[in-house]
Amino acid sequence: MKLLAVCSLSLIVEITFATTNFKPSKSLPPEDLENAEYSFENFTDELDNNERFNKYIYLDDVVFGLKSQNWTNDELQCLKDTLDLIKSLQNYTLWAVWEWDSVASQPLGILSGNRFQLGNFDQCMTSPWNKRTQIRTQYCLAEVDLERNNHVKKKRLDEVGPYENALDFIEHRTPYYRPLKYLTWGACVPVSCGPRSVERLVGAVLAHSHLSAAGLRPRITVNESCQISDQATHFDTGFYAFMSLFGFMSAICIVSTILCRHNETNGENQIKLNLYKAFCIKSNAVDLLNMKKDGIEVLYGIRFLTICFIVICHHAGFLNAGPISNGIKVDDNLTIFGWVILHDDLLVDTFFVISGFLVAKNLVHYKRLPNILLMIVKRYVRLVVALAIVIFFLVSVFPHIGSGPLWNRYVMEESGACRENGWLNILMLSNYINPDRVCLVISWYIPCDFHFFVIAVVVFAMFKKYPRCGVLCAGALSVAAVVTPGVVNYVNNLQAIQLFTYEFVADPRKNEQFHKTYIKSHTRAAAYVIGFFSGYLFMYCRKKKVMMMSQSKSVIIACVALVIMVFVTMLGVSYHYRNYSKIEGAFYAALNRPIWAFGVVLLILSCIFGKVPVVTSFLSWYPWVPLSRLAYGIYLVHTIIVTRSIAISRNSVYYDNFSVFMNSVSVIVVSSFFALVLWLLFEAPANNLLILMFKNRQPVRPTVDESVAGTSGGKINTQMPKGKSNLSYIDDNLPTRIEFSSKM
Repeated sequence: MKLLAVCSLSLIVEITFATTNFKPSKSLPPEDLENAEYSFENFTDELDNNERFNKYIYLDDVVFGLKSQNWTNDELQCLKDTLDLIKSLQNYTLWAVWEWDSVASQPLGILSGNRFQLGNFDQCMTSPWNKRTQIRTQYCLAEVDLERNNHVKKKRLDEVGPYENALDFIEHRTPYYRPLKYLTWGACVPVSCGPRSVERLVGAVLAHSHLSAAGLRPRITVNESCQISDQATHFDTGFYAFMSLFGFMSAICIVSTILCRHNETNGENQIKLNLYKAFCIKSNAVDLLNMKKDGIEVLYGIRFLTICFIVICHHAGFLNAGPISNGIKVDDNLTIFGWVILHDDLLVDTFFVISGFLVAKNLVHYKRLPNILLMIVKRYVRLVVALAIVIFFLVSVFPHIGSGPLWNRYVMEESGACRENGWLNILMLSNYINPDRVCLVISWYIPCDFHFFVIAVVVFAMFKKYPRCGVLCAGALSVAAVVTPGVVNYVNNLQAIQLFTYEFVADPRKNEQFHKTYIKSHTRAAAYVIGFFSGYLFMYCRKKKVMMMSQSKSVIIACVALVIMVFVTMLGVSYHYRNYSKIEGAFYAALNRPIWAFGVVLLILSCIFGKVPVVTSFLSWYPWVPLSRLAYGIYLVHTIIVTRSIAISRNSVYYDNFSVFMNSVSVIVVSSFFALVLWLLFEAPANNLLILMFKNRQPVRPTVDESVAGTSGGKINTQMPKGKSNLSYIDDNLPTRIEFSSKM
């Protein structure tokens, strides 16, 4: 009797749990409910109480819970198919067990930060007899918000004891804003079920979990289309257009490489030879290997190592926002390692420093500035070609290169945003127009760099013609670049920095600070300005033949630079852990990026005008040369690779720092390969053709412009000296060996 009483009480609680989330719209007609093929009474009459308790009570309760809800006429087919499934399941029919077994019956690990309860996607989608049964299945994702019936004051994590109510823990948010009360639930249901019906079915399953006795009111929503099993893949016009473009460019480059070698041997028309060289794979590959020994070789290493750190940080952030099983532990680790990665956006300012430095260096080289419009067009082409190809890939090919529980969600977010707003990226306006739907989130850097280049060229041209006016204009813009971020933060009451918390990495497009300060050109210009002035200083010192610094001074300056960079990073992260005034946050928002840029410049100049043991030779190491020139392509493609690896996840994975590092290394390697393909087939030919078009209009050219992080101008006439092999050509470009010295 006691046992029956407990079962009855549990059944009442579960039914209450399953029905509280749903409001009736139009009830199932009583006669249909009575005449339904499978009723709760029919099930119970077939078995005695003992057998029913041991074998059928769970499924009977599910049926009772489902039929106690208010189903509309449009949902009757879904209800019938579901009851048919449960009837077959009670008979232990294989197809029904196969489908039911693919759904998680209990939420696992939610207290440790495991949000995604995805079940077995492949078992739901690829049953071997799916086409031979009357009921086809679909995989749906439901978002579950575990609300409490009684609202209480939320406690901090350290205030929740082991003997207190677990709901206090579930309602808690970690210091990095990771919510524990939200679940993403994968459901395998009949294809006849719509979003509303799926919500009911998920509610019935949750009613029989251990959450049913917690007094929760789950709000369940299905916001995206379900994936239907054995659904044929349809390739649209965009897919065939991209594949045709890729095949066409591959054929052109291969044929040009063959013709280039043939014409070099026969000494034919130079114009025709230059045209072949524009597409020649060998010539463009040699251009990647060419090391210009102009005193700033350390930039090769700084550029490539910076993109490596950015890839690691992006990979860690994307994975942290995806299906992981130990979210709480990850947030605990951030308390220790967060001082390094929570303000890692400063790494991008290193690219701005390098870009400004090289723009100034190349502008000073000109004896007479060429047409400003021509310079802007060249920069635009160098930036936009690779970007356009990547956007084209995201729109046309990316939806077809994977599958998984979260695949549609990521495809709709990334590919959909590019379909809507990719044209804004091409026009360099994506960081100002529709930033909440920006195509390729990390691409905000590109319009910023282009805007800075345009302003730098115009102001420098003004300086060459009207020196006093140019100096005043440059001074005013420099002050505005430093002050503006602080003013914007103060007016909008924003945080001192953009912290890479869970909420941000989960969906940066919805973050207010991301829109207003993080991606805007007028709030990110300070680092570029510092880099530009340092490049001008470098050329001035070279022109005046300033003496080299001693090794001891170089080491001291390099150490000071590292201290500055570490200090500004750690100070920024401290704003996440402590209270601070509004004016203090505004001051830091204004000064943190120029201070970081100043530290980077000190490090660069200490290596250029002096010698820092190990550091100078390591950063000038020849293998960094081709890799640094691929940095722009790596920057564009690495998030696509990371996104795919997360979108095809079938279940939550364990987040481990060393595993993230190892996986990031593989992402860097694969990204480098695709960046090389992007360079050989699209970037280099476009740059070379542009140079060939305007070749006769240019004055004496400076060294090849590499002011874009990771890009390099094409060199039409680049070729190996006669009589030298590839190996000897590489040897000629190798710097002296890396020296290890104990002397400071």
